[in-house]
Amino acid sequence: MVDLLIPTLCLATMIGGGALFMVGAKAEQASVQLDVRLGRARPGLSNVHRQFTMPTFLAARGKDRREVVERLEQAGFYGADAINAFLWARLGITVLVLVVALVVSDMVWRNPLAQPLVLFLAPAITYISIKPMLTSFAKGRQRKLIAEFPFLLDLLLMMLDSGVSLDQCLHTIARDEAISTPHLNRTLRGLVDDLDRGMAYEVALPRWAVRVGTPGTTDLAGLFVQALFQGIELSPALRQFAREFTERRIAAAREVMGQISIKLIIVMIVFFMPALFIVIGGPPVSSLFDMITELKK
Repeated sequence: MVDLLIPTLCLATMIGGGALFMVGAKAEQASVQLDVRLGRARPGLSNVHRQFTMPTFLAARGKDRREVVERLEQAGFYGADAINAFLWARLGITVLVLVVALVVSDMVWRNPLAQPLVLFLAPAITYISIKPMLTSFAKGRQRKLIAEFPFLLDLLLMMLDSGVSLDQCLHTIARDEAISTPHLNRTLRGLVDDLDRGMAYEVALPRWAVRVGTPGTTDLAGLFVQALFQGIELSPALRQFAREFTERRIAAAREVMGQISIKLIIVMIVFFMPALFIVIGGPPVSSLFDMITELKK
């Protein structure tokens, strides 16, 4: 029991320190935002994320940083603080795994440093695997958005053909279609909020396209801008976009089916083939060993 005291205290101290850090960061951010709104911005504290920016030797740089920012946007996380939040979260999870490995090592082998290889591999694998997990989450969100686009475009077509303006269509879908298009509806609510705050269409629509992040959304936002300011007809172009997104949805479904086939082959090789080899090769091998034993006699 005494052997577990020090690791338990270390874990509790780390969790408590992290909680206090998050509370302090939230309070400081709220204080700075209040000062900025009241015109009392303090020098050096006008931007909270500068205080909690990842150190240079741990921060993502170059191609790795661009990939992380792109994956975060595809996963639905935007803003200048998203990359810093991701890096801090990855570092915190890695440290937590290290502490858990120390506690488990102390419980099993009565020494926190009894298995240094485990203490190295567990945090390293965790640190490396977080980025692929983010990529998988981003791809899953993209598939869901692509699956919802044909229905969204069909709704727009029906409403436009009935004489409703594009602005009214966007507001109605954002307000009433949260169930049918849940993932796209969040981005549309952000678009409607930007428009209600007075943001220009030529700024708000490209911003919405960045939030969605799927291929073709930028062209769709440009089409909306042209329809609003140049009066082009939307229906034929929207039908074409609906066909394209339907084809992408079918292609994504085929890709998933292909991956399932590969996974099934791997499962068959790992679990079925050894048993088959034992059934087929067991009797001849047994007979061979019996023959060798008889020859030795």
